[in-house]
Amino acid sequence: MTQQPLHKQKINFAILDSLRGLASLYVVIAHCRGNLWIGGEKYLQQHPFSTWNIENWLVMLSMSLTKLSGEAVIFFFVLSGFSIAHSLNAQPKVGLFLLKRFIRLYPPYVLGFLLALFSVLLLKTNYDLYLSGQYETRTFDLFKNSVLLFQPQVIVNTLLYQPLMGTVITPYWSLVYEVIFYVGAIFFVRKLKWYYVVSIVLFVTGILLEITMPQFRINSILLKFALQYNFYFMVGIYTYHNLERLTKLKIMNNRYWVITLLFMYILMVGLQSLLGERFNVSFLVAAVSCVSMIIIFLKKNIRISALEKIGQYSYTLYVVHFSVITAIVWFLYSVIKLTPPDINNFFLWIPAVFVCVGVSYAMYFLAELPAKKLLSRLRKR
Repeated sequence: MTQQPLHKQKINFAILDSLRGLASLYVVIAHCRGNLWIGGEKYLQQHPFSTWNIENWLVMLSMSLTKLSGEAVIFFFVLSGFSIAHSLNAQPKVGLFLLKRFIRLYPPYVLGFLLALFSVLLLKTNYDLYLSGQYETRTFDLFKNSVLLFQPQVIVNTLLYQPLMGTVITPYWSLVYEVIFYVGAIFFVRKLKWYYVVSIVLFVTGILLEITMPQFRINSILLKFALQYNFYFMVGIYTYHNLERLTKLKIMNNRYWVITLLFMYILMVGLQSLLGERFNVSFLVAAVSCVSMIIIFLKKNIRISALEKIGQYSYTLYVVHFSVITAIVWFLYSVIKLTPPDINNFFLWIPAVFVCVGVSYAMYFLAELPAKKLLSRLRKR
């Protein structure tokens, strides 16, 4: 039996859309900056620290503040746990729940994959430049490997949520864990206390394995879900079922909540710079930040209309944006005739963010919006 939450007021999910919009926009910013600029290491080679002026400091500060794409994905996981807990609170039939998830998620996923294939076709117009492997950078390595996306088996695997990593659809890695969670959530919420205990034990086990066995690597997707990512979905479920209790905590009634959230953001940047994703430390801060924002935004009824709008098509933005970035790279080298492989102009990635958002909004009307309308009709029935 599903534990019933003690919500006294109806949750305004439009507010949560703004958090989705924030997370998806941040991912786009991180990927645009990461693929449309030379990056920190090469920048330091060109501009030794001893020669820095205020402009150099601002550039490196901007780079540091836009590299938390993994932490932004943790926001998605926590928000998914919260939303799915709400969906399952009415104890729907398993088949109906999964059908709704399929209708909601699969059409935009297929559209995103088709756009990825199209972006690779653009790269094929100059095979020697983009796909021959003559330039060994992170972005050009993704391009070179993306030729494999046209293989029949890779196409089938991708359509079955087994995307090929190291290609232009690498951002789809998180969608695999979302699907695993959706399938498992039906069973997770039936025994919530056991689910919380098992999730925490598995998560701590994963961290201990990483600490005691530095060479240990999790190659299995299911095992990685169990030992790492499931925990963040669980945090979202726990937040939903204990929203009133968490809202009453003194730390959530802090008048300096803006400074607190800013501090956690800077802390994530520092932890990510020092440790990367090791031991999930920065991910844990991201989860705490997301829970804090859910509680504070709902309690104070904070509405950010621009982010709410982006949040409505955040899923399309996520599955489409890297294909748009790929097309932008093609445009810069093949049409504008920039000299490959590095883009030295720090400001070129900024308008690219707006292009990604604009194209994704147009794509929203092709798949995600029709899927939402179909779901709305099913709910009325």
